[in-house]
Amino acid sequence: MANAFCFACLGRPLLLNSEQEPVAVKTRKALAIMGYLSRMSGMASPRETLADLLWSAADRHKAMQSLRQALRQLKTAEEAAGIDVVRSAAGHIQLDPSTFTSDLMRIHSLLEHGKAAHFREAETLWRGEFLTGYDDIDPEFSEWLTVERERVRSELISAAFKHLNRISTDDGGVLAEAGARFVLKLDPAFEAAHRVLIRLYVMLGQIERAEQQLVSCEREMRLQLDAEPDEETRNLLSEHDVGASASTSVPNDGSNTTNRGFLPNYDDQVPLPEISIVSSSLMKKGLNDAIHLREEIVSGLSSFRSFELFESEYFGEENIPKPTLMEGHELGSYMLRFRHDQRSGKVVVQFEDRGNGQIVFNEIIDMQFWDGLVPAASQIVSRIHNHATNRLRNPAKTSVFARWCQAEALLWDFTPQSDEKAMRLLDELERTNRSFSMTYAGKASIIMKQELHFPLLNKPFAGEENNLLNLAEKSIRLDPWQAVNQRVYGWALILSNMPEEARRAFHNAGRLSSADPANLMSVAEGLAFSGDINEARATADRAFSLFAFVPRVFYEYLANIFFAAEDYDSAIKQIERGSGVGISGLTTRVAALVCSGREEEAIQTLQRFGENRTALLKNSPVLAQDPQSWRKKINFFQNEKVRNDFDKGAALVQRFLFNGTGSI
Repeated sequence: MANAFCFACLGRPLLLNSEQEPVAVKTRKALAIMGYLSRMSGMASPRETLADLLWSAADRHKAMQSLRQALRQLKTAEEAAGIDVVRSAAGHIQLDPSTFTSDLMRIHSLLEHGKAAHFREAETLWRGEFLTGYDDIDPEFSEWLTVERERVRSELISAAFKHLNRISTDDGGVLAEAGARFVLKLDPAFEAAHRVLIRLYVMLGQIERAEQQLVSCEREMRLQLDAEPDEETRNLLSEHDVGASASTSVPNDGSNTTNRGFLPNYDDQVPLPEISIVSSSLMKKGLNDAIHLREEIVSGLSSFRSFELFESEYFGEENIPKPTLMEGHELGSYMLRFRHDQRSGKVVVQFEDRGNGQIVFNEIIDMQFWDGLVPAASQIVSRIHNHATNRLRNPAKTSVFARWCQAEALLWDFTPQSDEKAMRLLDELERTNRSFSMTYAGKASIIMKQELHFPLLNKPFAGEENNLLNLAEKSIRLDPWQAVNQRVYGWALILSNMPEEARRAFHNAGRLSSADPANLMSVAEGLAFSGDINEARATADRAFSLFAFVPRVFYEYLANIFFAAEDYDSAIKQIERGSGVGISGLTTRVAALVCSGREEEAIQTLQRFGENRTALLKNSPVLAQDPQSWRKKINFFQNEKVRNDFDKGAALVQRFLFNGTGSI
């Protein structure tokens, strides 16, 4: 029977039977399992994911034992209550959607209807944050919960504003007031909800109430955010001077050309960290190197598309940005100073954090110690970019660009767990900011990595492969000048057997961000796969000349470039320096060994991989069902001969991984 079971996940969670009576559950982790599953697609999750999430400090065997014990506790509680909602399958745990419901699900249902009575009931149901009191049960779970709470709040606010975009006074403002009050219950400092009420009261001619609401807005924003309302909010009170007491609704047919009564849902403009650039003593005469260095650095920062850049020259000498603190700026506000030392001929580059007055670094650049301007500029750019984005990777940062930085960091981890966390963040971004292009490039990247690096694991994003090219194309349509969008588009085209189109996309990505060595390495590997070997090797050389530190994964990229050039000995040498995190790297190594006549060594390599294979098979009961399809998906090389050479190694890996017990 539907709705025979309820899980209260707002406020302190508890299990309720069909009579809404509490049901005893021994441990909080057992209830946390249900809370987690209730937020997953299909209300299901692999057992391994739950074990890692709730018992992250234990080894896998002990964590799985603890998970089984928690599930037994849930089953005992269900039997006592006469309900059956938690179902176990091979490798998965799932909630029965026909019997499971929760207070959060009820709130979502109420917001879909969106009447005043529904908003008031939803406000009553909201008893606190999602899974209140469960922050301390495990560090991994706490990290997930921090993100998920923001996601819950964002979902509900977005659903509420679907009914608040146009304010009608036909009902005396009852609907708008109830909706805004509900949003303020979720977030008392949510300025847009205060605006709804201020605008509504102005339209009703209730100026005193509008003034009181502005005071409330100021108080909550100062208390919660240490910030002040925007001028746009304060200016709403002036609307009563132009006849704001009208009691008719704002028409919905688009005939009203003013902004009265209309509240935009979300601003498409995504704020970015700010950098003010100040140059001193960079006179052109005799200082060409200093000027060119500055231009390379500014160009490199611009190519990241991650900063709002401001040139001091536009302000004039007397109005150059002053060294004052910019407190309360979550994204960060910085000062980049260039100064030429005429006596030594060196260039001083100083990067300051205007939020706290800290000098992040002060670099004295002597060109005789550098192999050209470009490497010197690239490393300065990397230091600035890394500092600005690393501070935004704190889950407490909730702005759009901060969420992207958090997701992007996870994408470089190359683990299934990190990909799942990244996908949750990207889902949140898509719901609240549909025009943010890199969301779709990030999602496409995760789907590709799933096939390339983790083909044996259960697939949390199964069925998304057909959507891959659509996601990549969407990112390009929204912003074709973003290097990551062009790069991911190139990879999607490779998987769609369109090497010529892919080559153009990779060339575009390389031109758009030529100071970013990570971008250049991905471009180089893509060019190698698409058949442009000479350009691939030249691009990889440029990338390695720019790195201050080379991440091990890029040696795997380099190995694939050498393999495409049929330089198998160099491919073997580079793959041995790589991270070895996935089957793709193993396959490249085996294929290079086979093609260089060292098949016996290739077999020994697979045998050394035996323990990893056993663990993978044991912990991942749902394997790729079609090994032949796997061989095609993992082989990105577009040149026919190179593709056939790589397939020799892939065939050997297939026999080892998929056939029999691993014997070859």
